[in-house]
Amino acid sequence: MKKNAKLAVSILVVAVFLIAIVFCFVFFPKNDFAFGVMLGGEKIGGLSKEKTTEILENKINEFLEKKIAFSFTPSKEKISETSNQNETYLKEIKIKDLGLTFKINESLEEPFSIGKKNNFWQNLKEKFLALQGKYQFPLIVEINDQVFDNFFIENFGQFEILPQNAQIIFNEKLMDFEIQDSKEGLLFPKDKIQQEIQKDAAFLKNNDFYLSLEKTMPEIGKEEALEAIVKAEEIINAGPYILLDGEKKIELSKKNLGTWFSFLPKKDGSRTVLSPAFDEGLIKNYLSDLSKSLNVNPQNPILSFENNNLKIISLPKAGKILNIEKSAKEIQEKILTNSNEKKIALIFETVEPKITEEKFNDLRIETLIGKGVSNFAGSPKNRIHNIKIAAEKFNGTLIAPDEEFSFNRALGEVGPSQGYLPELVIKNNKTVPEYGGGVCQVSTTMFRAAVYSGMDITERHPHAYPVKYYNPQGFDATVYSPSPDLKFKNNTGNWVLIQTKIEGNNLIFEFYGKDDGREVIVKGPYQYDFKEDGSMKARLEEEVWKDGNLFLKKIFLSSYASPKLYPTESAE
Repeated sequence: MKKNAKLAVSILVVAVFLIAIVFCFVFFPKNDFAFGVMLGGEKIGGLSKEKTTEILENKINEFLEKKIAFSFTPSKEKISETSNQNETYLKEIKIKDLGLTFKINESLEEPFSIGKKNNFWQNLKEKFLALQGKYQFPLIVEINDQVFDNFFIENFGQFEILPQNAQIIFNEKLMDFEIQDSKEGLLFPKDKIQQEIQKDAAFLKNNDFYLSLEKTMPEIGKEEALEAIVKAEEIINAGPYILLDGEKKIELSKKNLGTWFSFLPKKDGSRTVLSPAFDEGLIKNYLSDLSKSLNVNPQNPILSFENNNLKIISLPKAGKILNIEKSAKEIQEKILTNSNEKKIALIFETVEPKITEEKFNDLRIETLIGKGVSNFAGSPKNRIHNIKIAAEKFNGTLIAPDEEFSFNRALGEVGPSQGYLPELVIKNNKTVPEYGGGVCQVSTTMFRAAVYSGMDITERHPHAYPVKYYNPQGFDATVYSPSPDLKFKNNTGNWVLIQTKIEGNNLIFEFYGKDDGREVIVKGPYQYDFKEDGSMKARLEEEVWKDGNLFLKKIFLSSYASPKLYPTESAE
């Protein structure tokens, strides 16, 4: 009996001891990793997060300093194209230079959860399996795609042949779409290699790689290109499409539409297809050219200063400018969305003139501030004709305070459609007949008026050789669009009105504005260094004084070559 009692006590003690061991095994340690757990190939069982982090950081730093070797043996054909050496290309690189990043904190989460569930039996099971080596976790590793791609491009990109998608072009001569065939490529399987490197790095392993090219088919072949052409032709044949500017109609030609098409790859389930779209940049270029004939500049009122009074001869008019951005989007939307609307209204913005009737009284144009005169006696009739047309272009022109005035910009185009006739101009080291010959008489006269008004002349060029119409020499200004130009800044602080007139053989420019108390002193022009061949030099000075102080000083030097260097060609 006593024997049985002792046995029972012994069994009980053993049971309690085993239960205590199991209890401790399941619930302790609470803040450490379960025994037997491994992370990144390292044993971390029984360690705290802090200690584990410290160990992993050291291991990872050592790992990142190691190298991976990439080797590749090109085909004989490729060697002949790129190198004289028939050997394997080898490139070693430190692992850290491949753009690897280890996420230690994230890597710890799942291993740390082993044996720490709310269920006793689940914890017992997980810790038992951990002791058997069943829980070996990888480190979480990321690779910077751009860094990895750059490494391959710089070191092995020369051996790759990119696949070429089938291309669709519009043949403007045949007025039809054509297909440029696709071509297969030879590429390194970079995605697979990257995945392998990540898989190895997750356990701090570094294996070398022997590279080989793989045939890579293009995404777009002839079949996909034909499907896209059918869609594009359906869009074109649904026309004609008409652009509207009020009552004005502009029909888009097949050439317009065909050249605008841009076929973009697009996923359609498991396939990649070509989706017909428009190249918005080409539409904008078209609209930019079109706008030159559609835009209407705002017109300031045409003014006249007579008998010390400023009068409105013609009322101001608003202008309009084509909104290229919005119009391009409107064209795309109407044509590409299979809309039944074939008429597309272009979108314009209203541009108000700088001077409206309400602002008329604020101009403060009160007196003559400067006057320029030149004499064109002896000019041929075509030259006189051109002078009158160009001079009238500037009559009534307003220049805003601080505005830099450009003669060429204000004059605009010079040609037969503007009414100009052929007459002699200096061009390409010759004196040749050209539309608008004589316009320099107008720019010269304006230059003189601007100087006598005390304007800040910002660009002025003398003629190549002395011209009798511009006496005294040294007070002339040659122009030719787009350069050379005559430019000056309105430094009066007020609006300036230009009036032009012809009295006999004299062309007159008058600048009207507000008297700001300035005194303009013009010295010269002084001619010197005369030569027998007709060459010479001249000097002109402009001084503007205000309140006893020198406000502006300009010196204009002119060097004229011999007229003999510029032979005259006949109109024929």
